[in-house]
Amino acid sequence: MKFPVSTFAPTVQLNPLTFEWSDYYLFGLLLSLSLFVGLYFAIFDKQNSTSEYLYGGKHMHYFPVAISILASFLSGITYLGVPTEVYYHGTQYFAATIAALLIGLASAYITMPVFHKLQVCSCHEYLEMRFSKTIRVFASALYTISLFVYIPVVVYIPALAFSQVTGLDLHVITPFFCTICIIYTTLGGIKAVVWTDTLQFIFTISSLATVLTLGLMAVGGLENAWKIAEKGGRIKFFDMNPNPLDRNTFWAMSVGMTFTMLSRFGLGQKYIQRYLAIEKESDVKKAILLTSIGWAMLQVGCVYAGIVMYAHYHDCDPYKAQLVKRTDQTLPYFVMDIAGHVFGLPGIFLAGLMSSALSTMSASLNTLSGTIYENFIDRWMCDGPRKDARAANIMKLTSFIVGLMTIGLIFIIERLGTVFEMAHSLNSATEGPLLGLFILGMLFPCVGKKGAISGACTALLFMAWLVGGTQWHIMHKRIHNPALPTSVDNCPYPLNETLKGSEITTLPPITSDFGHADQPMILFQIAILYFTLIGSIITILVACFVSWLVGETEETGKVNPDHVSPIIREYLPPRDASVELSATNIHIKRTESGQ
Repeated sequence: MKFPVSTFAPTVQLNPLTFEWSDYYLFGLLLSLSLFVGLYFAIFDKQNSTSEYLYGGKHMHYFPVAISILASFLSGITYLGVPTEVYYHGTQYFAATIAALLIGLASAYITMPVFHKLQVCSCHEYLEMRFSKTIRVFASALYTISLFVYIPVVVYIPALAFSQVTGLDLHVITPFFCTICIIYTTLGGIKAVVWTDTLQFIFTISSLATVLTLGLMAVGGLENAWKIAEKGGRIKFFDMNPNPLDRNTFWAMSVGMTFTMLSRFGLGQKYIQRYLAIEKESDVKKAILLTSIGWAMLQVGCVYAGIVMYAHYHDCDPYKAQLVKRTDQTLPYFVMDIAGHVFGLPGIFLAGLMSSALSTMSASLNTLSGTIYENFIDRWMCDGPRKDARAANIMKLTSFIVGLMTIGLIFIIERLGTVFEMAHSLNSATEGPLLGLFILGMLFPCVGKKGAISGACTALLFMAWLVGGTQWHIMHKRIHNPALPTSVDNCPYPLNETLKGSEITTLPPITSDFGHADQPMILFQIAILYFTLIGSIITILVACFVSWLVGETEETGKVNPDHVSPIIREYLPPRDASVELSATNIHIKRTESGQ
């Protein structure tokens, strides 16, 4: 497929670009290597037990685990979304690096020591140990639904970019990519996931670094790019406006992002599972440290990519010039514009883009298979010498079925224009109550099971109302997040005269007016980055009140010290001897059953 390119010099004509054979070769090489890794672990390293399939025998080295988690972080949404966010809204997203470091500290010293000490099969099993089986099932169902919706979105966005650059049919691309991912994930288990993620991460980082280098050369260096972005109002780091209705502030990007990502990184089964594949707690902390620093650096790289992209297109915005149909296609267009003539580079970029999607999908499939089995199937399995082998086969089959369902969901997403936003909204609605449950379990020993389930259910109902109402107003264009102005004044090709000399039109911020039928109430205008924080706060407040009301706060002395975070453990009252003996017996039974 021929792709239009602009050098943004008035004397230069538009030249067509094509996806060459070298690009297909590099892209095919990545997919072949990923498939080979999965087949290798399936043939030479049998994944015939739960421990092997989900945790790699719990002898994984911390470095590939950290790289694997980084690869999952750098999804297609991040790869395409962050540069576009900076392009249209400025560099305030840089404050998210603070969230990365805070989450690393919280995970290393608050949450992971509890999971590693208990050696739970899943983070949701912890909720059963701390509260009850009902809460475990409730949390598992929320997490499964959230991840189920997230996977097809992660795959669809890069596949759409690949389809537009190559001209290949989207309906052929997505099943092909997903099938390869399903095969190596199903056959190779967590080891295949970790090592393919590591391989794919190399492609992704190489792609990002190359784009940054060529982009800086195209705009005359970093200093010049910075000056252009600053003149265009894109450089802003410390907008201390406390207004919760504005998402482009320091507080939303730091505090809001901290709670949003803590629910995924610090307490998400997709990441906890890989950390538990490491044997020593000290190595787990090393992996978390590497992941946090690497994640912060990746975000800085994506922010700079947005700055460079704006510097290149500051006087001819591709979206407004109708060269792309969606704003999140700006980065692929930018790459084909500045580097389409470089041998193999478009292939490296798209390989990196699809790698970020496949790494997220593979980790999610492996996690979903384990979550579904451990929480919904295992209780119906008969004990016996072959139970572990049967469990591994069931999880492989589950991974395969979930993968096929994901392919179907991708085609549904294609037909529903607002699913991308709905998926993020659904995640924020479920992640708040989930985060609140884990915070209650680890930091509030005074809260019991009645308080916990009451708080989580109340928060879920409120967040469903909040997210649903917000999304309804967005669909009806009553809530709009204004973008910074862009221009098409110096495009080197004929444009509709109504476009030239104008800027992107944005709706003015909506003011609250409860008496006007067309105005959304102020709660629906709260920035979505605060939704997880709101959900977790509601969960905690309601849980503490209900536990106090029903007298559960008096049972603090019965809480197992291993079930709370080390920073709280020393403040627990002396434990009842009868409870201590009961906990010891439970531990012995778990050890004998091989859990």
